[in-house]
Amino acid sequence: MSSARSITETPNALSANIDLQSPLGIVRILEQTDAQIFSGFENYPRLGDPATLENLASLARRAAQTIKSPKGRIVLSGAGTSGRLAMFGARVFNLLHPRAGDPVFRYLIAGHTPALIQAQEGAEDSPTQGIADLDEVTAGATDIFYVGITCGLSAPYIAGQLEHLLPRENAFSVLMGFNTVELARNTPIENWHHSFRDTAEMVDAAPNAALLNPVIGPEPITGSTRMKSGSATKILVEILFHAALRLARGEMQDTETTDYLRGLIVAYGKAVQSTYAKSAEIANLVELGGKTLRAHGHIYYLGAAGLNQAGEFVGDTNAGILGLIDASECPPTYGADFEDVRGFLKGGWEALLPGTGSDLSPRGGHFQIAIGDFVRGKLPSLTENDIVVLLGDFAGRDKLLPEIAAKKAAIADIRWDGSAGQGRVNIALDGSPHPELGAALLELQIKLVINALTTGAHVLVGKVFGNRMVDLRISNNKLFHRTVGIIGDLMKVSPETARESLLKSAFQTDQLTAEQANASISDCIEAAKHVEKVVPKALLLSTGAFNVASASAALRENPIVRSVLEKHIR
Repeated sequence: MSSARSITETPNALSANIDLQSPLGIVRILEQTDAQIFSGFENYPRLGDPATLENLASLARRAAQTIKSPKGRIVLSGAGTSGRLAMFGARVFNLLHPRAGDPVFRYLIAGHTPALIQAQEGAEDSPTQGIADLDEVTAGATDIFYVGITCGLSAPYIAGQLEHLLPRENAFSVLMGFNTVELARNTPIENWHHSFRDTAEMVDAAPNAALLNPVIGPEPITGSTRMKSGSATKILVEILFHAALRLARGEMQDTETTDYLRGLIVAYGKAVQSTYAKSAEIANLVELGGKTLRAHGHIYYLGAAGLNQAGEFVGDTNAGILGLIDASECPPTYGADFEDVRGFLKGGWEALLPGTGSDLSPRGGHFQIAIGDFVRGKLPSLTENDIVVLLGDFAGRDKLLPEIAAKKAAIADIRWDGSAGQGRVNIALDGSPHPELGAALLELQIKLVINALTTGAHVLVGKVFGNRMVDLRISNNKLFHRTVGIIGDLMKVSPETARESLLKSAFQTDQLTAEQANASISDCIEAAKHVEKVVPKALLLSTGAFNVASASAALRENPIVRSVLEKHIR
């Protein structure tokens, strides 16, 4: 417990050699690390601890007050995966508890609606933008229950919102993450007056705020909080607000809340175990994904979005939305091209954000997310190097199957209705609806499977060194600091050498000018945007055996950093 690094940014010992594993070995490691969501990590507070359950019960009671208020508003906010899951949660609970003209549940994501599909560089680094967004979404509300989600306790976007709400008597704020306050980021936030740790300490001390930060252990791929932390976020949001809804409707007594929450956590744990009972099938999917990416093919998710706001059936679960989220995470996580992994949804934007009028498809191909867009834009050019992952049933699926097969593209069929799969890889999940959670347990299973696919596929094509991502895109403050830590740890160099190597790679120079050496993080991020393999080059530069030109040449010959080092450094 003495580590000075955020738990979410610490390498997980269980996955130290994930880059050396077979597809089945990769899946087995993911199973072990996902088990920590429930078993906990070292001696830190766990998800199922009595103190965590009592905290959740207290928060559910306070959230119920907001739900019952005629002008109450619940706001879920986050950046990146946290923001996408905020959208997912707000969408689900507005459908479960509709309020005409003024939805109770709202979401915020740094970078706004485009960030649901495509990472917006630097969006999470502005506390002032976070405040402006919060003011807009809470206008007219008389009772606010706010949940700021930042897995490592680090996002400036969330810090600004928390500090803005703390003085307000009509607001209750929750800081949700999976790190301790002591390990929250303590470096100064640009254009702000506090570090995130300062903000977290304010939340901890405030009478109208609370921390919700059980520790679930490091990610299987270091810092990839879309995985375990994303799953735990989904679990916490869902159990908190299912309990709050029951309390608000008078369907449960206050004294029953803790036991109710404990039972839901047990159900989620069983769903995870049920998923990994299919490890052999998931491994086949991972292997197929690795072959696809090595051949410069594409992974396409097709799925539906449950019910829309009008109550119209567009699929029995939100599987298609989970596919969109998984696809959106690959470019910032692995430096993948946007088109490497894409998600398409039955009904497009109207199904994703029903009743909002949001439709970004005129912005271009990246934002054309309907299955019809896949049929028009992707189906004609499918090849044998591509995979189409079918996420359950949806209207028009049966017509698409022979058209995809005619292109010789691989089909992976993930089903839960008991029928036989029709793909090269078939995975049958447990689709039994939970009496309280509905399809939420199935959604978690789907998330675990598709996270395993894209994680394992990128591991198999050399995107990681040990369990560290080494070909990521540096798009915000968090990723800059993460990258400096990765270089220092992997290459056993000082933080100063790690930072200098990263700057040389970003600015593409063997000798930094004084201006470059003292550049702000935002300037470094801007420079790095225009450099391919900026982190692998920095790793090689940190050894002192390469200059910018020779590092670039070596990686063109062999993109796997560990192999380059073995060849050139004895």
